[in-house]
Amino acid sequence: MDKWNSDNLTRQAMLCAAIAMAHQVASKATRDALFLGAFPSSDLPRIVIAGAAASLALGWAFSRLLSAFGPRRVVPAGFVLSALVQALAWRFQPEFPKLVAAGMYLHLVAFGAVLLSGFWSMSSELFDARTAKLRFGRIAGAGTAGGIAGGIMAERVAAWFPQEFSLLMLAMLHLAAAAGLVVLRRAPGAVRPAEPEAVPAREVFRQAPYLRYLAGLVLLGTASAAVLDYLFKVGAAETFGRGANLLRFFAIFYTCAQILTFLTQTFLTRPALEKLGLSRTVATLPVAVGLGGMAALSFPVFGAYALARGLEQILRGSLFRSGYELFYNPVPAAEKRSAKTLIDVGCDRMGDALGAGVVQLFLLLGPSLVRSEALGVTIGFAVAALWLAMRLDKAYSLILERSLVSRAEELDLLTGGDADGMPMSMQTITVARPRRSQQERPAPKPEMRAEGDEVLESLRVLRSGDVGRVRSELRRLPPLDGVQAAQVIRLLAWDLVSSDARRVLLESRDRLVGVMVDHLTDPDEDFAVRRRLPRILAHCDNPRAVMGLLLGLQDARFEVRFNCGRSLDAVKQRNPETEIPEEAVHAILERELSASRTIWESYRLLDRREAGEEYEFLDDNLRERANQSMEHVFSLLALVLPREPLKIAFQALHTDDRMLRGLAREYMDTLLPDEVKEKFWTMVEAIPTAEAATPAETLERLVRSSHTLLRKRAGAE
Repeated sequence: MDKWNSDNLTRQAMLCAAIAMAHQVASKATRDALFLGAFPSSDLPRIVIAGAAASLALGWAFSRLLSAFGPRRVVPAGFVLSALVQALAWRFQPEFPKLVAAGMYLHLVAFGAVLLSGFWSMSSELFDARTAKLRFGRIAGAGTAGGIAGGIMAERVAAWFPQEFSLLMLAMLHLAAAAGLVVLRRAPGAVRPAEPEAVPAREVFRQAPYLRYLAGLVLLGTASAAVLDYLFKVGAAETFGRGANLLRFFAIFYTCAQILTFLTQTFLTRPALEKLGLSRTVATLPVAVGLGGMAALSFPVFGAYALARGLEQILRGSLFRSGYELFYNPVPAAEKRSAKTLIDVGCDRMGDALGAGVVQLFLLLGPSLVRSEALGVTIGFAVAALWLAMRLDKAYSLILERSLVSRAEELDLLTGGDADGMPMSMQTITVARPRRSQQERPAPKPEMRAEGDEVLESLRVLRSGDVGRVRSELRRLPPLDGVQAAQVIRLLAWDLVSSDARRVLLESRDRLVGVMVDHLTDPDEDFAVRRRLPRILAHCDNPRAVMGLLLGLQDARFEVRFNCGRSLDAVKQRNPETEIPEEAVHAILERELSASRTIWESYRLLDRREAGEEYEFLDDNLRERANQSMEHVFSLLALVLPREPLKIAFQALHTDDRMLRGLAREYMDTLLPDEVKEKFWTMVEAIPTAEAATPAETLERLVRSSHTLLRKRAGAE
């Protein structure tokens, strides 16, 4: 995505988030003031449980609609419907205050959560994973700023107009949000994938433990917050009475919380995501709830409850929200549509019901228990939520890997093919080929030496400089004498006989590992010998070969290092139990990535690479087109990290599909060691990409790839 489109899309999403959160904050103050003005505070747990039930039903229905029609259609329509309901409530509130108070509590609890979840679901489909990680903090920050405005609006409307006018304001905000979302879904730069087939929610949760962790985290976090919320609201009603004063207090409280949330979002969220990672950033919420619960348990006064509730709201709207939404980005769209609303709304409201149930239980046992034993349960919920949060990092890496493979399959990126079947984006990538004179220039002929015995006679022939005699002698040689081995190794430098010398060395490779390693690691040995020996050592399972190839990774010449890396990869594929020191690989990676970009882009291979050689290339289509420095780096990473996902990521970084590139970048970000991460991404920026393909070009690309695959299958049969 070009920067202008990315910025434009982000700004539009920020505007929508601001309007949606302005409604969210204003609606909290309005619903609480209306309900506590019409009913006693002892009815709060019951209305919370009823709201949870309404949310579950609505969340299930909304999830089915998202799966069937997608968030681009459903979410704006939902905002319009909500606006109509709130306008009707404004009209009839004076005649039926209790009915409207209870109905609006249920509506705002159920619809508010569903629509907010729908907004984030829609946003996660518009941005690729990498862009989302960079931009979602800004979008959430804009939402927080909108929440501040919403709190101020609620307070001023309560001060200037009759209480029911707050409902009219809420209706207007949801209409504005619907209009903004219609513009957002058509904004330039938005990802527009094909509509996926619906996946049943039960099947999604069965196959994805990752989503179960998120569901448990939401449920436990909300349950612990619900107890704090009850204590806070009861204390507020006792302190400020009912009516406009209570509404103004709630508006001021929520506005102050939003201001602190905005400051946290602005100054702490991005550093937290970069330094702590997603799981630890999300874990700040249960930590805060646990600490707030302990503070309220130690000092059971309204100020402590307000402080604990405010801290929970601040971190939920900033660090937790920014990290939590990013966990959904790599989830395939079909699974996300089925599961996200159920988690965001269903599990959230089940948490509300659980927390309210705890409060109701202790109210029945004795009201005094709510301020002590219930807070102990809250702390227990927070500890369990913290345990779940700390398990998310590994699960996130796995879902990135699965989504990367899934997206590559959608684009037919995993099928082989010749140049005709190559994705169009890959066909545009070219790297300068070595000049003919570099490829075919023969090395100087070895000097002649005449000796008497059979071995020396063989050496004399091998050093004669006569192509025919040398080839004939090489066909006769095996098994090699140790003295002859050194001469045959040197013949690798002579292009006209190097293939014959290579064959001889391969036949005796297990006996000659030591001498080949000695020649490979000798800086004074001919460069052609050093760059061709690794391809022979790739067939050796001797630990000395592995150590020699690791030493070869420190050679001054890039092609030697490149072939050593690819050969180690071949050994590792053949024998997965081969141990390769991770620390040594990281040190080599750091040294490779420390080169300047000019040098990094200038690396070329002199020897041609042919299919069917001793090691499998990371991508046959990119064999002579990919950035060879990048292929070398990925070969090194494959020694210590899962190879197949890395192979797909390597291919993805050379395509023009923004969603696939974003997934690859985010996946690599979770795997790379910290000491090389910044240098790696600096070098990745050098990889050329094609112009974005139009839908017609994409279709043509897939058809051509399919035809190539069919031709290959027909030939095989």
